[in-house]
Amino acid sequence: MRTLHERMAGSLLDQVLYSPSAAQALVQIRQDLHSDRIPAAYRDRIGQTQRRASCWTPVQAAAFLRVHTGLMSGEFAVTLLEVGEIPVADVARETNAERLTRLHPAFTARLNIDQMGADSDGELCWDQPVLAQRSADPASTEGIDGRTRPTVQDCKIPPGCVPLEVGLTHPSRTLLHLVKHGGVARWPYESTIVALLWNTQFGGIA
Repeated sequence: MRTLHERMAGSLLDQVLYSPSAAQALVQIRQDLHSDRIPAAYRDRIGQTQRRASCWTPVQAAAFLRVHTGLMSGEFAVTLLEVGEIPVADVARETNAERLTRLHPAFTARLNIDQMGADSDGELCWDQPVLAQRSADPASTEGIDGRTRPTVQDCKIPPGCVPLEVGLTHPSRTLLHLVKHGGVARWPYESTIVALLWNTQFGGIA
């Protein structure tokens, strides 16, 4: 049985396939995922699974494409928060919770130690506006492999909270958080950085 985020991404895929230009973009993104042309750090912020990204289903590729397009168009903003250490496996959640206390004092990470089928691994909150970056070129949907880089501009994210996803997560879950909750904080395996992704249309910018 498919989860809510998988069903949402499935509907997105149907829409993509009805648009020749969007379908072409999906083919290109799948080729990029298969050839590993996408920088791992960027890819993992959007989705990281036990299967290689080259093995992602069309549904997950469509979700990845949607988040990427949002980042390149300026719909989604991002700020990178240094933790200093990488996350460990879920069986050591207490260790991850301790490591997250090393974030900037403006941020509070609450990790769900038991999880128990929760919609996320926890929550990231901040009590003051946060400086982020967004694309200043709505026409640009390239830049994923460094060949074309969109112009970026600073923006401020107002105080708030977003779901926190540590380690593995599907691109479709990242997209669901952006659409439903207005953002998501991603701390992938092998990364010392928590990426705060923010939906500027959902929560606005200060």
